[in-house]
Amino acid sequence: MKYDRVRRRLFLQGLGGSVLALPLLPSLLPKSAVAQDASPVKRFFAIKSYSTQNIIDWYPSRELSGYELRRYGGDGGGNGKDDGTLALNKPLTESSGKHSNGSEYFGHEAPLSDFSEGISRILGTELTPFLDKLLLLRGLDFLPDTNHNDGGMLGHYGGGSISDQAGNIERWPTIDQVLAQSSKFYPSTPLGGRSLHLSPGRSNTFSFTEDGDQVIADTNPRTAFDRLFGNFEPDGGEPQVNPNLKLVDRVYEDYARARDGRAMSSADRQTVERHMTYLSELQDRLQGGAVTGCTPPDEPPSVSANGTNVSDIQAAFELMIDVAVAAIQCDLTRIVTLDVYKAVGKAGGNDQGFEHSCASCEGNPNPTDWHRAAHDWDQLDQREKVVTINEWIARTVFQRVLERLDVEEDSGETYLDRSVVFWGNELGMNHLNYSVPVLLAGSAGGYLKTGRYIDYIDWDRNVKFSQHNGMVIEGVPYNRLMVTLLQAMGLSPEDYEREPGRGFGETRTLGKSADAFAVDYDFDQVGEVLPGLRA
Repeated sequence: MKYDRVRRRLFLQGLGGSVLALPLLPSLLPKSAVAQDASPVKRFFAIKSYSTQNIIDWYPSRELSGYELRRYGGDGGGNGKDDGTLALNKPLTESSGKHSNGSEYFGHEAPLSDFSEGISRILGTELTPFLDKLLLLRGLDFLPDTNHNDGGMLGHYGGGSISDQAGNIERWPTIDQVLAQSSKFYPSTPLGGRSLHLSPGRSNTFSFTEDGDQVIADTNPRTAFDRLFGNFEPDGGEPQVNPNLKLVDRVYEDYARARDGRAMSSADRQTVERHMTYLSELQDRLQGGAVTGCTPPDEPPSVSANGTNVSDIQAAFELMIDVAVAAIQCDLTRIVTLDVYKAVGKAGGNDQGFEHSCASCEGNPNPTDWHRAAHDWDQLDQREKVVTINEWIARTVFQRVLERLDVEEDSGETYLDRSVVFWGNELGMNHLNYSVPVLLAGSAGGYLKTGRYIDYIDWDRNVKFSQHNGMVIEGVPYNRLMVTLLQAMGLSPEDYEREPGRGFGETRTLGKSADAFAVDYDFDQVGEVLPGLRA
């Protein structure tokens, strides 16, 4: 591992100067002035997969004691509301909204601990160790009529969309960029930049700025590593003396006098002693030691995922995840997006489970062509290919991110506990923009109540559209997920709303106003956090 000494010195100098002030000591303050502890640092990691999910392979769909299975109605289409998924029987205590006739409707929930043998085929037993840290959501609808798109997952519904309405949709920045520009989320700009965007195989991202520009991604793990960790040869000279060393020495005596003051409580005296110990450790690091908790990865090779070589695609994602997680742990950035436009899946349809090594993919001339498979949704072998692609994403991408982040940061909490990892999708079932699948991991430092499967669909409503093993029944606006995530990361409505009470993103139902697609959402609550998610 090679380090850029200049960058490292600057990082440590800044770190040293930021901790020389006395910590907050409540015993020396008026009772009314005692402040709450500062909130821990939070992180946001978004993963996007394309087209959609096969409903019975993404959501729980096998018989389970205490639940009713909506048995699938047959070939070629659903039978009423029998889509093959498991019906949840516990209503949320918080209303999801009101119909136009004034009646309230409620979503339903189930503990994910009930699915310890695997949530579904795609979300299998590999995720069982994380069940208490997951939130599986169903019934979140894009409000405007979008088709294939780049930014919809993070709230920019017009970007790259091929919908007839794309030109009329109001442009918003994606929520990652709102966070990146927020002084609440970033009191100062980290050395690695305000956001990190990774996309093996192509430079497009699902991130858009306030000006409507699409953010460009790193497509090679080596490029990302070089930019983040400064892959430069050491100059061979001795490091310069850090001026903060003398500053630490000068204030240490003042800290000792404060510690010995008669007005200080024993609890605050212990706080000062801990702070002095920390300063001593900092002094050692300024003299050349490593930063505790920050372990840069080994320099990765240059790997391209532009072709159809399974090994290269697999390696590119694994290395990029390792670089991204290391950047988070070193606090070089707190925002990551990972575009899974390139992926691996089986060539033909079968009922066998997906192997992590994907040995059966080696002979596939184009293992990443999810797009054609998604358009041939009525063909079993093509649906099977989409399913195996998402099995690969679950095990090679999502699971790896969770494993790398679920290590202790401090006070018994892990980096994952203080983050939100968001696996989202481009669309809902079969190119529709209803019930877009969402899987979250991490509680954002305790903001989210995890360990649950929540279905926001109002199953008392009529079916709008039915095809194969899925159907369209309205749920709640996807906009409310964006609001939830922004607030989970510490922002308030005034930080992102353009109009008070209207939340985030396009709220007009462009293209959904007639016939089967007439809508009945509660727009009075479109700016509210999703029901049942706050801890």
